[in-house]
Amino acid sequence: MADRNSGQKMIAVSNGAERECYFLKQILNCSGRDTFAVLMAEEMIKRGMKATVLLTDKPESYNMPSFFPICVTEFFPEQGKENMNFQKLVTYSTEYDHADFTARNIRMLQGRMAAFEIVGVGIIGRVHLCTGRRQDVKSALAAAATAITAGIPFAKIIGALNGFACCENLASDI
Repeated sequence: MADRNSGQKMIAVSNGAERECYFLKQILNCSGRDTFAVLMAEEMIKRGMKATVLLTDKPESYNMPSFFPICVTEFFPEQGKENMNFQKLVTYSTEYDHADFTARNIRMLQGRMAAFEIVGVGIIGRVHLCTGRRQDVKSALAAAATAITAGIPFAKIIGALNGFACCENLASDI
């Protein structure tokens, strides 16, 4: 489901996911995939645009399968999938192994580095992220899960995450 004007597949990101949006845009830029565009979900709804994938921390607020057939969200044990009308609900977590994508063996290293493995169904990849913030591990995992769900090859995603330069203000590129 692409934007008719650009021929690009649209990835929607909900408000409050600025860091995830930053990582997602960097993954798309580094992967050489200019067939995707990232827009805020609220803007897409206003314009009547459909997304290939939605990344949100509040799937119940965007339970609109005509706009967002696939939803990527953080996994919580009490979260029920039965009340969601998405064609597919994909989950990620830095804490729970029952998610579709998990970050395991998270280590905060000296010199503002985080090291972890992304584990999913049939995939595993090691990431060294240039950040001193544990929250960025979750944001990078969310972006990776979204990119995988949108069809970006896992090797490209791992390469992009490992190639990030250190930056102080992640939100400045949004």
